[in-house]
Amino acid sequence: MKKKPLTTVRIAYNNLSGKPARAAALVTVVVIMSFALFGGAIISQSLDNGINSLEARLGADIAVLPLGSEADYENIILAGSPVNFYFDSNLERQVAGVAGVERITTQFYLATLENSSCCTQSIQIVGIDYDTDFVVTPWIANFLQRQIGDGEVIVGSDVVIESDNTVMFFDSVLNVAARLDRTATGMDSTVYVSMDTARRIAKTAQEGGHIPGDLEIDSAASSVLVSVAPGCDITEIASGIRKNTPGVDIVESYGIYSSIAKNLRFFTGMINSITVVSGILAVLILAVLFSLIANGRKKEFAVLRILGAKRKKLADIVLTESLFISLCGAALGILFAAMAVFPFGRYIGIQMGMPLLLPGALDSMRLLLFALFLSAAVGPISSAYSAFNISRAETYATMRDGE
Repeated sequence: MKKKPLTTVRIAYNNLSGKPARAAALVTVVVIMSFALFGGAIISQSLDNGINSLEARLGADIAVLPLGSEADYENIILAGSPVNFYFDSNLERQVAGVAGVERITTQFYLATLENSSCCTQSIQIVGIDYDTDFVVTPWIANFLQRQIGDGEVIVGSDVVIESDNTVMFFDSVLNVAARLDRTATGMDSTVYVSMDTARRIAKTAQEGGHIPGDLEIDSAASSVLVSVAPGCDITEIASGIRKNTPGVDIVESYGIYSSIAKNLRFFTGMINSITVVSGILAVLILAVLFSLIANGRKKEFAVLRILGAKRKKLADIVLTESLFISLCGAALGILFAAMAVFPFGRYIGIQMGMPLLLPGALDSMRLLLFALFLSAAVGPISSAYSAFNISRAETYATMRDGE
């Protein structure tokens, strides 16, 4: 029977498999580090994606709203919480008359009902005015290269549609013209219709007593969105609108964005700190463990020297063992992180109160390779000192040690 040569890889493998408890303890350290590294990298990238998605969707510089509806408006954007609030759309003329206002458009909001026979689900309906809109239509055009027709709807990624590609709100059956990509914002639970369709549905809701009966739907609006002329100060324009149209709430889109960006910096800083600390601890712990293990294996390596192994061979065995440990720990840690983050990413974002948009396959693979490379390097780096000491030890002195 042909004997297999005792290569460095085979010796390293046999050493690890012969001491499974010791190997498992070393692997566990790398698992914890790679879990923190890959999981943290995915969450940090997801937070960046979410804030970028929000910034791209805000569109308007300023939102003019009915008095007392600022919080509801922010909830529509961030959480998709269905609300109703209205004022007379004629005040858009007052807003347009403020110096520095470049463009304006109105939107009409209507909250549907949950657990009701009249509606498929509880979501936010947003009616847009195609004649003036500059907020929604630019990014809807990526999914529908025409106007939303009468009786049609564009739905967010989280909206449930019927098997016949329709949704029903206040007994009005609407055909789904397109579904938007996930944004990790309240827009995922929002549907978009033309202004005429929104007002028609609102009249049906009014007949059912779901919105105030004295509301003049044809002249009502929920928000006036403003685009400020280039070079103008948004805060100054907002002050001018407030003076020109008293009794309204003014929301600067940058205020929403900056608030979330501040929280984003806090979370990403915390995640990065945990990742760095876990990496440093992993290197230190492994270095100590490899040193202790190497001291206990002095005679084993001395025997290999007597059998003809060169000093470099001993160092290579130690480094190969550490590489095996790192690769195994890195693979397991990345697998566990993927199982924790990808299926529950949406829930994690909700608990954090942040828009969390998971990266695509290409970005995920890039982060995976990055985490795998760093985690795999931990073992050899940690064991380098021990490998050097073992390769320099004198065989005779080692064998006589302890006699």
